[in-house]
Amino acid sequence: MNQKTILALAVILALTIVIVSGFYFFSTKPNVQKPVQTATAVSDIPASEAAASEGIPAAEVDGIDVEELTAGIKQPSSAQHQPELLSFELEQSLKVADTLLSMLPYADLPEFEQENVDKYQQLVFAKASQDTGKPLRGFSLQEHGALESEQAGNRYYVYKFDNGTDCEIHLVSIDLETGDYGVSYNYC
Repeated sequence: MNQKTILALAVILALTIVIVSGFYFFSTKPNVQKPVQTATAVSDIPASEAAASEGIPAAEVDGIDVEELTAGIKQPSSAQHQPELLSFELEQSLKVADTLLSMLPYADLPEFEQENVDKYQQLVFAKASQDTGKPLRGFSLQEHGALESEQAGNRYYVYKFDNGTDCEIHLVSIDLETGDYGVSYNYC
């Protein structure tokens, strides 16, 4: 083969690649159109009517009870949610002095944060009273405040108090989404 033949074959090959890639990249792709309902249209039609219009029994859609499904949407607001105690554990590595040094004092906290500190203090004191069998009137709060957290969904409150015989420090970890909390404590 001479150079002209090789050059001609290379040009034909290059043109073929350009044409095929052009067809591939610039061809119209089939669009799958799905019917879209606006939010007002969906909310205006009860689930049972929507299911009936599609030939599905009103009480059940894909094996899911429609009434149970719609009842699940109406969850109580977080303001009505009673914080749940997830854990209450003795933490030997919780150091009182270090924790108190890194704590933001109660007086420096914003008002809403002070209210939260007070709310969880009542819950922690009630649990400590229940565990020790000592009345709340024997408890004396010595220090309390909050720790700064690097985790966006958590907040930490600190309570140092005397329960009548022992000094205790409690570190309360709160999940800001649910209000549920866990407690780590140690003796002073």
